[in-house]
Amino acid sequence: MRKNRTPIIDHLFGDADLPENAAPWLLQHWQGLHHYYRKTPNYPTPSTPITLLASTSSEKDYESVTLFYSTDEWQTQTKLPFQKGAPRWDALRWGWLTEWRLTLPPQSDGTLLRYRIGGQPRGEQAWVFADNQAKQAEEATHFSLWYADHQPPGWSKDAIVYQVFVDRFNPGQGKTWTQTSDLMQPMGGTLRGVTEKLEFIREMGFNTIWLTPIFDSPSHHGYDTRDYLKINPRLGSEADFEALLERAHQLGLRVILDFVANHCSDQHPAFVEALAKQNSPFHDWFTWQPWPHYQCFYNVKEMPELDLRYGKPARVYLLEMARTWLQLGVDGFRLDYAHGPERDFWVDFQKACREVNPDCWTFGEIVQGADQQLSFAGGINGSLDFLTCQALRLSFAQQTWPLSRLAGFLQAQQAYYPANFSLPAFIDNHDMNRFLFSAHGDLRLVIMALQLLYFLPGQPVVYYGTEAALSQRQSIHEGGALGFDEARLPMPWSEQDNFPLVSLLQQLAKLRRDWQLGEALPLDILQVDDRQQTLVLQRGKLLLTLNRSDEPQTVSFASGAKALKDICTAEVLLTKAGQVQLTLPPLSARFFAADEPC
Repeated sequence: MRKNRTPIIDHLFGDADLPENAAPWLLQHWQGLHHYYRKTPNYPTPSTPITLLASTSSEKDYESVTLFYSTDEWQTQTKLPFQKGAPRWDALRWGWLTEWRLTLPPQSDGTLLRYRIGGQPRGEQAWVFADNQAKQAEEATHFSLWYADHQPPGWSKDAIVYQVFVDRFNPGQGKTWTQTSDLMQPMGGTLRGVTEKLEFIREMGFNTIWLTPIFDSPSHHGYDTRDYLKINPRLGSEADFEALLERAHQLGLRVILDFVANHCSDQHPAFVEALAKQNSPFHDWFTWQPWPHYQCFYNVKEMPELDLRYGKPARVYLLEMARTWLQLGVDGFRLDYAHGPERDFWVDFQKACREVNPDCWTFGEIVQGADQQLSFAGGINGSLDFLTCQALRLSFAQQTWPLSRLAGFLQAQQAYYPANFSLPAFIDNHDMNRFLFSAHGDLRLVIMALQLLYFLPGQPVVYYGTEAALSQRQSIHEGGALGFDEARLPMPWSEQDNFPLVSLLQQLAKLRRDWQLGEALPLDILQVDDRQQTLVLQRGKLLLTLNRSDEPQTVSFASGAKALKDICTAEVLLTKAGQVQLTLPPLSARFFAADEPC
């Protein structure tokens, strides 16, 4: 590990990853009757039986657990009993957990099956419904299975994504930043400014752009939507956006929009009316505690949460909004705070999107553990890979993980997720300290992290400004800091000729394309040494060798190849008695091809 540098601590998961916080969460997580959308296989496909899993804790003796399901939107329903399994002891809860399972009969292509799961504690007349422990079926958590082809669109596996924070990206030709001193106010980035830089983005090797929210909003960040049908006037007009779409598609770039479904702005007309009149037709769009008090996003009063439960009018409205933008030509959505609405909502969302554009790609911001992320399978295409982001930051920026732990994480990660679950991966984004800042300004650590990011299976996502070595003034968690906005400085276009990482990103994009790293190639660990701080990985015929130490290191590892060829320098290393030996410079990585013509 590098010395004399105090790690700049992250809080990516809201500290839920700390044992002292995880334990209380787990105690609550498994108390009562729960399903958590656990099913095998993860993807409902036509003519395939699906096994559903539920669990009960021993605070009550559940006499039975029952599935209620419908394939005609609850005009009729069928009841099936779960089979009770053997109890297991849960030391954390200091109690028993009992698994229940049921296998649904196969369904035909296109079937949308809605279901609820209810249990009856012995000696009680009332039902208890998973997962919210409701006593009435009408209030129960809904689940859905959509029997369809759940493969993500073919183009997505080769996606290399550039994230644009529109307000901080580029004002456009003939314009200057409106101001740059106040990070919590608009700075003047526009959609025309993005359009002008599309060729530059493509030249760096990106084929997909993700735009942070562009809909009308009272804030500079846009994550509090005031009008889902209107472009924020500060950013431009609908004509400007259509021109961006047209030019992007001409250049072979796909366009992903940030879509916020969980909450809206308190200036949204529906909320304004619902707050003013209790009998408003928009009353049921929101959750009242009771009226005029309302549920909001992380207690931020300016962001009331939409009630997107089954049968609620806000669900119908948001599905129509998504369809509208897809009809305009958008290629997909990054879904903000996706673990807010019920999973059932996202099944409807995906179905609605696919009906308009079968090639639509959807992935959620799901800042939770792997099991929670995978529970979205069968709905949206996948999740932003916050776990890999954390692993890369802890291994390279903070260097608190030994490389053996990184190797173990990568092996388990690839084994856990199915190949058709999209996991776009990244080293930083708009809601965390920039990687370069966390690495104390050491660009070599950024380069190593990007080399590994592009080598891994998940689609790489790069935050604007990475190519420019853009950093920030102070940690978002430091006293007196302005929170996430510390990591949202304006793009320094005046320095474009000296951006230090443009060439690297071009090379990595070419490498990813040439070696088809978007394919489901297995990841093998060929060598890891915590004393030397070295790691050797292989996917297909491509090897990545890493030295995280401050000294040159000589690495030896077994290889079935006759020779290895350095991708950049064309240096050839011959295998001797099944072993390869090479020297790695300090804080660097090298790519080698196995048995390529020399």
